[in-house]
Amino acid sequence: MNQRIKNAKLKIKNKARFLALNFAFFIFNFSLTPAVWASGPGTTTGELLKIPLGARAIGMGEAYTALSDDSSSLYWNPAGMSFVTQKEASFMHSSLIESVHLEQLSFVAPGDSYAFGTNLSYLGYGDISGYDNSGNATGNVSAYSYLLNGGISRLINDSLSLGLSAGLLHETLDQDAANTFEVNGGALYQLSAHPFGANYNLGLSVQNLGPGLKFVSDRDPLPRKINFGIAALGIKEKPINMTADVTVPNDNNTYVSLGSEYWFHEIIALRLGYAGANNEGKGLRVGLGLKYANFLFDYAYGGFGDFGAMQRISLAMRFGEKVKQMNNEERAILKEAKASERQGAYIPAILAYNELLDKDPANDHVLHMMINAHDHMVKNEVREEVAKKTVPIPSPEEAATADLVPDANPNATAQNTSPAVEPMNPSDPMGYSKLPDVNTLDVAVGSPFKGTLSPNVAASPAATTASSALPANDPPASNTPALSPSDIYGN
Repeated sequence: MNQRIKNAKLKIKNKARFLALNFAFFIFNFSLTPAVWASGPGTTTGELLKIPLGARAIGMGEAYTALSDDSSSLYWNPAGMSFVTQKEASFMHSSLIESVHLEQLSFVAPGDSYAFGTNLSYLGYGDISGYDNSGNATGNVSAYSYLLNGGISRLINDSLSLGLSAGLLHETLDQDAANTFEVNGGALYQLSAHPFGANYNLGLSVQNLGPGLKFVSDRDPLPRKINFGIAALGIKEKPINMTADVTVPNDNNTYVSLGSEYWFHEIIALRLGYAGANNEGKGLRVGLGLKYANFLFDYAYGGFGDFGAMQRISLAMRFGEKVKQMNNEERAILKEAKASERQGAYIPAILAYNELLDKDPANDHVLHMMINAHDHMVKNEVREEVAKKTVPIPSPEEAATADLVPDANPNATAQNTSPAVEPMNPSDPMGYSKLPDVNTLDVAVGSPFKGTLSPNVAASPAATTASSALPANDPPASNTPALSPSDIYGN
C-alpha cells in the first residue's frame, strides 16, 4: 500500500513538472511572436477587456494574479478557481467617466476534480453624438460591448493549479458590429516555504489571446497581457495580505502594481494599493470590504486622471457545502471509495472517506458521502436480517384486516384463546342475578358462625372433616345465635 502511494506521488510530481514546463514554453514562444504584440498605445481594440473586474482586486491596486480566490478569478487568473471552497455568485457595478458604466455578473462552482466558472460583462457608452464627414450633427448613436466567458481549472497536486477560460466578445458602434473570441490561461503555485510566518503564492496569467476585432476591413489586435504575481498571506500570522504584479502589455510598457489588505475580526477589511498601468487609470487605489455570514460587500475608489474618479461596488454571496478540490492522489482514494460503495463493500468505502477527511476535516462534501455510505450499510444490514426471518411479516393492510375480522389474515400464527364474554343483561347491568345463593354457601373453617347455620343449611363434608381435625384444646364454640338467612348481619 505504501509503495503504491509512493509510485502515485512520483507520477504526480513528474506530470506536474511536465505540464508546468510546457505551459512556460508556450508563454515564452507566445511572447516572442512579433505578430501578437501591437506597436504602441492606441493600437488595440476591445476596450472592455482592459477594464479590471472585482472591487476587492481593484482596491488592492489591481495586483491580484497570485491571490485570485473568488468569483473574479476567471478574469485575473482562471487557475485561482481551484482554491475557491464554496459556490460564489457576484455582481459588480462600475461608474466610469461621463455616462460610461460597466455591469458584471460572475459565478464559480468548485468540485472534487474541477472548478467551473462563468461571467458576463456589459460596457455601455451611453449616448454618443454623431457627425457626418462635414462635421454636421446627425443625432445620437448607440455603442456598447459585452463579453460572455467561461472557464475551468484543475489542481494538479497540493501546490499547483492550472486554469483555462475562453469567451465571446461583441462590440457595436451605431450600425457596425464585430465579434471575436478570446482565450486566457493561468497557473498558480503555492510555495512550501513560510518566511515571516506567511503563505506564499506565485501566479502567472496570459490574457486576451485571439484574432482581434474587425470593423469593415480593418482588424485590430486585442489588448493582450502577461502577468506575473506574488502574494504573501497571513504575514506574521496576522490577517495581513500583500500582493505585487508585473504586467507586460502588448500596447504599452511593462509596469508594476502593489496591493495590501488587512482584516478586522474577519468582518471588515481595509485595502490600499497602487495601480501602475501606463494610462490615465494609474495611481492610488483604496477599498473597503464587509463580510457578514455568507454575504460580502466590497467597494473600491480610484482616480482616472483629468476625468475624475471611478468607483466600483461588488456584492457576492457564497452558498452550498464546502468543497476542497482534490489532487491526483486524493482523487484516486475517492475513486476507490465510490467503487467499493457501488459493490456493496461499505466498510472499505467508509474507511477511504475517513482518510480523505483526515486530510481535510472541513470538506463537507466528503463528510456527506461518508454519512450516505453508512446509511446504506445500515439499511442493507436491516434488509438481510429481515430476509432471515421464517415468519412472514404482514403488510399494513393485512394487519388492519386481522384486527377487524378474526382469522381473516391467512398468515396469522396465533389463535384467540380468551373465553367468550356473555352479553350484558339490560335489566340487570350489575349482574346481581348471577351472584350465588347465600343458603348454598359453605361456612369457612374457623368462622365465628361455624355450626350455627340455619337448619336448612347443611355443612359440607369438607367443612366437617376440617372441623374434626382441629386440636382438642380448641376453645369451645360460643353461644352465638343462629345465622338467619334473612338477617345475615345480625340486626
